[in-house]
Amino acid sequence: MRFGKPSSIAAQSEALRQDREAAAETIRRQNFAGIDDIPSQEDEEWVTTYMDIITLLLILFVVLLANADFSGSPAEREQVNRANALMRVLGIDPNSATEQELTSIGTSLTSEFSEAGLSDMVDISSSPGSLNIRLNDQILFRSGEAEFIGESADQVMHPIIELLNRSAYNISIEGHTDSVPINTAQFPSNWELSAARATYVVRYLIDNEIAPTRLRAIGYADSMPIADNNNAEGRSENRRVTLVLTVPDEQ
Repeated sequence: MRFGKPSSIAAQSEALRQDREAAAETIRRQNFAGIDDIPSQEDEEWVTTYMDIITLLLILFVVLLANADFSGSPAEREQVNRANALMRVLGIDPNSATEQELTSIGTSLTSEFSEAGLSDMVDISSSPGSLNIRLNDQILFRSGEAEFIGESADQVMHPIIELLNRSAYNISIEGHTDSVPINTAQFPSNWELSAARATYVVRYLIDNEIAPTRLRAIGYADSMPIADNNNAEGRSENRRVTLVLTVPDEQ
């Protein structure tokens, strides 16, 4: 009977033993390094819940800030500062939030005035940190006067008053005229007329419960034209009152 070579069998056995030891060492190292550890989905569920809570808090404070009236006392202004600080902690810029709100308000007002057939008399535009509501003087004042003419003025001012009563924006009222000179006992020049019209609008807003601390009146006369004063159409565009809404500065 013939048998295999003993040396060959011993070599094969040694090779198998070494392979088993190498495999065992590889498994040991993998287990030690945690390579085979598969993260449990249950371990990460708290992250989703946490992010949901943060998102809900963020929405809550944005809504509260947008609808609050913080235009009064130092204590109320301190509440604004705290709300702004909290928003920053949550990763949102409060100025950005209010600017987005201004844009949304402008879109809403534009639609409302268009439905009322006043789009030719009202122009609304926005710029960083402000909303500009430009009113043609024909809808507010008679020529050379600085008092509202009645129902048409109330009609155009009503949605603006509602907006201002729901917000805390600062409001600059700017009076503008065309270049045609005026010289009356009441208004020796366009400077007096433009300032008087801006002041009248301020008084009107105060009578409608807008806080005086939010308001200022500015008369520009014909120094800031937006159209050509050499024709009637251009002069009509230049005779205007503009309400400029701006985000309040932090105190």
